[in-house]
Formats: sequence, C-alpha cells, structure tokens
Amino acid sequence: MDFIDNEYTFTDNTKQIKLDEVYNLLKQSHWAKNRPIEIIAKTIETSHCFLVFHNDKQIGFARVVSDYAVYSLILDVIIDEKYRGNGLGKKLIEFINNHPRLKETTKVLWTKYAEELYLKSGFKEEDCYKFMFNRP
Repeated sequence: MDFIDNEYTFTDNTKQIKLDEVYNLLKQSHWAKNRPIEIIAKTIETSHCFLVFHNDKQIGFARVVSDYAVYSLILDVIIDEKYRGNGLGKKLIEFINNHPRLKETTKVLWTKYAEELYLKSGFKEEDCYKFMFNRP
C-alpha cells in the first residue's frame, strides 16, 4: 500500500527497504543507536514495516508487530533529523493507523519524548496496566 503526499511517499512495500538507511536512521535515536545491523535486519524480517521516502532517499521508518486481530505494537518510529518538524512523523502514524490490516486493531506504543505527537494522532495515555519486561 502506498500513499503519496507532495514529494513524500509512504509505503509498506518491504522490497523498498534499504537496511543501511534504516540502520543510519536508528543511530539517530536514543533507544536503538547501538543496535547492531544484524538485529535490525531480524526485526525487519519479523515485523510489518513502514517507510517514508523523499525521492529515492529513505527518510522515515516504523515497524509494527501485530496479530492483525486485536493488538498492534508500534515500534522504532523515526524520521531523519533533517526532515523533522514537517509533520512527517504524524503522517507516518496516520498511515499506520489507517492501514487496512491494522485499522481495526488496538495500537500500542511507548514513548519517552514524543507524547505530543502521539496524542495528536489519537493515542491516549493509560495508567491501567503495568508494563513488565523479561529480558535475556
């Protein structure tokens, strides 16, 4: 599925993923800046990925882990720092929220610095669950 907005293309066509560019995007983040490229490749293989292009340059990325029935966990949402402030992150989230396979699922995510972006995109903060980890 593709969506074109002016000079930007939003797609979930995994054939267009440029692993090196995803790696470079995630190096700009606080949560995945040290993630090895091999791990990024594995997460791409097991996720529904979303991309943003400006011409041929991949400038945005997000991935979703979903059962496609009840829940969808949105992860690794990032826009190249040179393109931030243009509403592309909000459009990427809207593209994900409106995707036919995900539209009817409850979207879940966690964020440390982007609450405002997600609140503007229809997300609501809930304190009803404890988030628990079992890390290796």
